Amino acid sequence: MFWYIFAIVISLLVIVSSIFVKKTSKNAADLYIVEEKFPARGSNGSNGTGNGTGDRDAFRGTGDRDAFGRFCFISDVHISMMPVKWGDVLSAIKNEKAEYVVVTGDLVNKAKDIERAKQFVLTLALGAEIPVIITLGNHDNEVAEKLPGGKQEFIDEFKKLGGDVRVLDDEYTIAGGTLIGGLGDVATGQGREVELVARWAEIAKAEGLEFVLATHNADLFVKPGGLAGKINELAMRPSCVLCGHTHGGQIRLIRHLEFSVIKNDKLPKRGIFYGRHEVEGFDVYITSGLGCSALPLRSGTHPEVVVVILSRM
Repeated sequence: MFWYIFAIVISLLVIVSSIFVKKTSKNAADLYIVEEKFPARGSNGSNGTGNGTGDRDAFRGTGDRDAFGRFCFISDVHISMMPVKWGDVLSAIKNEKAEYVVVTGDLVNKAKDIERAKQFVLTLALGAEIPVIITLGNHDNEVAEKLPGGKQEFIDEFKKLGGDVRVLDDEYTIAGGTLIGGLGDVATGQGREVELVARWAEIAKAEGLEFVLATHNADLFVKPGGLAGKINELAMRPSCVLCGHTHGGQIRLIRHLEFSVIKNDKLPKRGIFYGRHEVEGFDVYITSGLGCSALPLRSGTHPEVVVVILSRM
């Protein structure tokens, strides 16, 4: 009798596990498109050229009269653990008529992933024919540390790709009338965030540009001695801050135990690990990303491409 009951229990566990794996595998590959609007601030809502002109009646064919910028945002590619089809990501970016793509890090898990990650980035850059702007994540930095040429070698591998690929490590670039400032990851940054963001804000304001910040981990904005409480000191507020790192929870547990017990990130312990939040006065969007960590499974969340619209609110 015991063995009979034991066999039934094991069979039920196998069936439940099989259903769970099938469903979570599907979730991990099921790409969502999320749209978020943020206020255009450059030149009092100009198109970023400083003169307030431009074809706002049909911005890049979107028909949004109040749109002054439109781009896509992805993160946490984890190329060896990304069940999402590359073609689906590219199609989303092209269909949304993005001016450029921002990628906030964690392209790779191991050094052997670099070549494949380069091909993914190149697919986006050449396929969509727009700039791909990258900041580095904690996994990228860990891989870069083990390369003979360190972080610079890692960055150069992507910069030398065809198309318009830009890597920002405490640097800024301009695309589509927007100044995009790329901050290093909270774990490896140089502690210059306040200085850099203040300078970028001044440049954006003087040039009549929109202003967007990108970094891998939103914990950077609550880092002691960092940007916490500094928003009112900036010459110009960024329209938005783009982050990843948390995977939106990936496999969400009861009471978010994956963050309160397992991981040490600060904001997730406050319940801030996905979506749009105000963090120290900054308008932050934390994406669930594209890839996975540990296992290519998701429960309670989906991979996503975020369409960011800078508009008159």
